[in-house]
Amino acid sequence: MRPSLGLQLKATINLNKAQDGRYRFALPRRNYDLLREPSLTPRLLVVLDLPQDRAQWFTLTPENLVLRRCAYWVSLAGAPETTNTETVTVSIDPANRLDTSALRALMEQARTGRIL
Repeated sequence: MRPSLGLQLKATINLNKAQDGRYRFALPRRNYDLLREPSLTPRLLVVLDLPQDRAQWFTLTPENLVLRRCAYWVSLAGAPETTNTETVTVSIDPANRLDTSALRALMEQARTGRIL
C-alpha cells in the first residue's frame, strides 16, 4: 500500500518569533476539530510563514514554484477537545520544518503506521 498524508495548508505573515520555544498559530475551531479526529490517513497542519511583503511570497515560472520563508508541520491527532468557539491556538515546534527530508520521514512513518 502506498503511503499518504492529508495536509491542511495555512499561510500567515504573522507567525512572528517563537515564544517559549514554540510558534503560536490561531486555527479556526472547525479545522482544529477535523485535524484532531481519528483517521486512517494521517492528517497534519502545515503553516507557511510568508514574508510581510506580498510581492515576495512566491515566484512562479513554467519550471519552478519558489515559496519564500519556511513551512512548519504539526499533528493534532488526539489533541484535546476545546470549549473555544472561534479559534484554537496551536503550538508548533520550530524543529518541525517541512523540508524534503522531513517530508520523506513523514511519508515513511505514514507507510509503517507509526506517524506521531
